[in-house]
Amino acid sequence: MWMFAGFVTLIGMAVWVYRRRLEDRWERRSSSTPEPVPGYQQAPPLGDPLYNYVYRGRHSAPLERIGYYPAPDVEFRVKVRRWWDVLFTTIGLSVACRTGNPEFDRIFYLVADQAPLCRTLKACGTTQEAMLRIYRECEANGLRFRQLRIRCERVWVEVVAQRRRSRSRLSAPLKVFVPLLRELSEAMESEIPETARGQKDPLAWKAVLIVSISSAMLITGFLFLHQRIFWPLPGPIRASEMVSLSISTGIVVFALLAALTIAWLGRTSRTHLVLIELALAGLIGAAMTSYALLRDVNMSFDRSSALGHPVEVRDKTAERGRGYTLHYLKLSGWDGPQEKRGIRVDRWLYHSVRAGDRLLLEEYPGRLGVPWIRLDTDRSKIAQSP
Repeated sequence: MWMFAGFVTLIGMAVWVYRRRLEDRWERRSSSTPEPVPGYQQAPPLGDPLYNYVYRGRHSAPLERIGYYPAPDVEFRVKVRRWWDVLFTTIGLSVACRTGNPEFDRIFYLVADQAPLCRTLKACGTTQEAMLRIYRECEANGLRFRQLRIRCERVWVEVVAQRRRSRSRLSAPLKVFVPLLRELSEAMESEIPETARGQKDPLAWKAVLIVSISSAMLITGFLFLHQRIFWPLPGPIRASEMVSLSISTGIVVFALLAALTIAWLGRTSRTHLVLIELALAGLIGAAMTSYALLRDVNMSFDRSSALGHPVEVRDKTAERGRGYTLHYLKLSGWDGPQEKRGIRVDRWLYHSVRAGDRLLLEEYPGRLGVPWIRLDTDRSKIAQSP
């Protein structure tokens, strides 16, 4: 049951992440028009600025997106050039779209794999200078440049304040960047020919699909491990044995996804970006999801007979932390491994027994060779056990 739910959750999360990443959804609210009617999406007026504010917690500066409509029908992304971009392009795993402008190529990294568009951008001097002015304005206003996107006939910049600002000052970037985005839109409109427009990125959906799988594994792994905190039994006797098996499985899954990325995407401008995200999210997510699924496989497909141990509750311990409570039962009558505080159980079982009560501990060898146990409070089974 839990294994089936795990696969369904994994697939559902992959579809959800895929849709959000591929469509790049965020509420592009017009800064000068009333709130739209719920359920009805309309294009903003021509020449209208767009704004989005994402709260990221008390200790983090907000993510702000400032956009402008309309823009040419092209699709690419501009981000700050990092050392890993240089590394992967140097070894030949990724291919950078270089413009020939030393300052532009030193600061920016173009994520674009449409050959006509890359050739066109090399000759767009005014467009390059407009992007550089946006970057310089970020530095002058104490903002960290995240990326510049041109998509769906909209152009927008994502910035993060280097230090927290009050909510009343959030409109400052809007006044600063909208004129620059308007100039950028006009420069692209005049310099990019019709032959380079209307071309969708042919590799975007492939990259998003691979990243969605890795993100879904990470989210699913967190969900199921969080569930196991509250329902630890039935479970393996030694969690370390299952952890080592899940890590090995996670490495194999990560290697397969990395091989699929290289074979499917080839040498593109985003190959290394997908591999980095796989290493950060996919490897951890694959190990966590493998632990949850292998744990259920080990128990659900175990058809062997249980070895019953009548045990007695000697002591009960509750360990409280910030936002959680762990419950333990100290048992006698079983020579298996127990923590110093005893065996961790769920909240229901902890409150349903008292010191001196008798339980039936059932031990199984496990389908994958990892022994596991469960506790039964059925008095009839306890009486029939030897």
